[in-house]
Amino acid sequence: MKKHKLYLIDLDGTIYNGNNVIEYAVDFINYLNENNIDYLFITNNSTKTELEVVSKLKSMGIKTYEQNIFTSSEAASLYLKSKNYNNVSVIGEEGLKNTLLRNNINIVDESPEALVVGLDRNVNYDILSKACNYILSGVEFIATNPDKLIPTENGMNPSNGAQVKFLEYCTDVIPTIIGKPSNIIMDLAIKKFNYDKSEIAMVGDNYETDILSGINSNIDTIHVQTGVTSKEQIEKKSIQPTYTLKNLKELLENINDKF
Repeated sequence: MKKHKLYLIDLDGTIYNGNNVIEYAVDFINYLNENNIDYLFITNNSTKTELEVVSKLKSMGIKTYEQNIFTSSEAASLYLKSKNYNNVSVIGEEGLKNTLLRNNINIVDESPEALVVGLDRNVNYDILSKACNYILSGVEFIATNPDKLIPTENGMNPSNGAQVKFLEYCTDVIPTIIGKPSNIIMDLAIKKFNYDKSEIAMVGDNYETDILSGINSNIDTIHVQTGVTSKEQIEKKSIQPTYTLKNLKELLENINDKF
């Protein structure tokens, strides 16, 4: 396997499932840290800030820093600023809301310029109804991510895509997707570094988000069979990832002869 100079790495299903670290994740990140290889965690999960992600990773034995984290919430904030949206309505948890506020984007209940939808595990019919009304009134419908499922320590749970599809079905409006596999988050991530695309690889478990994001960005893709998409499901895809591996140990064995 070719060695890359930059690894863009998914979190849910690749590094951890819920609060459980995935085997060999610590070894893989330690290797990157010890060999000064650039990496960036790109997560579609909007429920935590970068600092909270760092804290969670450190609790699992993974040493990393805020500059190594790029969330769909942060990407959504950059997109909103590029559109000069200052006042938005939000479906989402504190990670999304705090990130927007930190980027000087106001969260309002009336007359928003856009609606931002991230995973909200306390969403209810009234919240969805209000969001539906906003979309029908013509504000831009923005989704942090389209994931159908999120891996947890208790198995697969519904993710933000379920909420997004509910609103899309009700309104017949297709949202602007910020997170993987959208080029919005990928372009913003790649621009943080000065590497040729041939030197970059996307590592992830979910074909529909992680792997397609890499394919859409014309970079190598490394699928790990530790989360959403199984090896059997991968084999049925018309466009294959560059590599599909059992786990991060196999990736380490391919890029580090001493492992």
